[in-house]
Amino acid sequence: MTVRYETRGTVAVISIDRPERRNAIDRATAKALADAWQRFASDDGIAVAVLYGAGGVFSAGADLVAFDLEDTPGGWLGFTRTQVDKPTIAAVEGYCVAGGLEMALWCDLRIAGAGAVFGCFERRYGVPLVDGGTQRLPRIVGLGRALDMILTGRPVDAAEALEMGLVNAVVAEGEALSEAVALAERIAAFPQETLRADRRAVYGGLGLQLAEGLELERREGAEVLDVARRGAERFAAARAARNVQTPPPQAPAEVVVRIESEGIEEGRPGTVERFPTPAGTARAYVSLPVGRRGPGVVVVHDWWGQRSSHRDVADRLAEAGFVAMAVDLYDGVLAADTAQAEELMMALDRPTVSSHLAAAVDALVAHPAVTGERVGIVGYSFGGGLALWLSTLDRRVAACVTYYGAVPWTDVRPDFGRAEAAFLGHYASEDRWASPHVAADLERGLRDLGRDATFHVYPATAHGFADPAEPTFAPSATGLAWERTVSFLRRILAPTSTLRPE
Repeated sequence: MTVRYETRGTVAVISIDRPERRNAIDRATAKALADAWQRFASDDGIAVAVLYGAGGVFSAGADLVAFDLEDTPGGWLGFTRTQVDKPTIAAVEGYCVAGGLEMALWCDLRIAGAGAVFGCFERRYGVPLVDGGTQRLPRIVGLGRALDMILTGRPVDAAEALEMGLVNAVVAEGEALSEAVALAERIAAFPQETLRADRRAVYGGLGLQLAEGLELERREGAEVLDVARRGAERFAAARAARNVQTPPPQAPAEVVVRIESEGIEEGRPGTVERFPTPAGTARAYVSLPVGRRGPGVVVVHDWWGQRSSHRDVADRLAEAGFVAMAVDLYDGVLAADTAQAEELMMALDRPTVSSHLAAAVDALVAHPAVTGERVGIVGYSFGGGLALWLSTLDRRVAACVTYYGAVPWTDVRPDFGRAEAAFLGHYASEDRWASPHVAADLERGLRDLGRDATFHVYPATAHGFADPAEPTFAPSATGLAWERTVSFLRRILAPTSTLRPE
């Protein structure tokens, strides 16, 4: 099969899979692409689609060896003369040239890996642009730049493509797909009726006189006024609740991080540090990135009391460029079995945990290796409940990630009306502690408050991650969930940084 269609929640990923031909399009592939886009258009459960080329190349365009394409109503490449009423994104790695460029231009947005190359390479062989390139390229980059690319056929690298507006973002090489999917998920989280009406007005207004375009915009907007009214009501209710519940902001007390060297555990790059709390001092394992500076992330361990797994998470986050602090809530005690772990968990009282976690955020923000004044928090299972709870109390927590559910640890529901954090949740399927229904309720509540809340459901995503029988962590155990975690934390905590070492 030369085209693969997969769904990730409300996002479809359509992949061209002919790496041996640099994803060049022959007749069978064009037909498969047309079918894939029709499937996307007719699936009410899918909101956004991402077009991708497997094997590190987006597409070299028409397969000139086979040269068997036919001029169908949908276009030579199968779909470029058709339209869909939903947003589309091209995730571009490697060469995106000739018809490949025309397919990327058909999409609404384009995310490029740093090694991407664009160009009208068909110029070299006398092949015309017949899949929308002569019409879409000038509309995107302007007449002068479009003619430059079309007439010269020269290659355009990712940096120049970004400068001229051909692509919307350039990311690290190999990350175009994950970033495009993350962007698609954010777009899919919005009310779709209004989003699609605005999109139709943009495309329908091309070529119209201003007065005609304004009338088109009015008609499209009138169709979704009920959606707008409901959104305004939610906003007003959330605003009123926040005004009532939010106390006056208080400047955080100055915190001095005191480091007591206890040696470095064999095979680990981090150190055990102590930091002051209202009740004395607490312990944390701190793992620094290679460059020794980066955004800060607090890691809260699971209720089992196993410390090794959350230290592994800290090390993996450090490898991704973060300063990761794994907080020790059990004062160094490692549970011998599940029964003792539950005993430890039940013994935790809310004031002590609150003070320890708040002090951990103080210490992390003040840590000399941490960039920025806002941090993220990652928790899994019981720790996920703590992470969600803390993110509603401390406005310096700007990003919250939960794995394997978020087991509630008190009878008090988190007050999301006070939260300023963005949330990403990974929930195991039909687990009694982590039902997807719980995730859906949280997601709706957070979105009603204007939060960037995206919960993903992965069957058994945390096995080997929070299981007391296997207290170790490996990204392979969570796969896509871990990729999304790193991408999400980077987007929220370091939106203008590539996390390069200083």
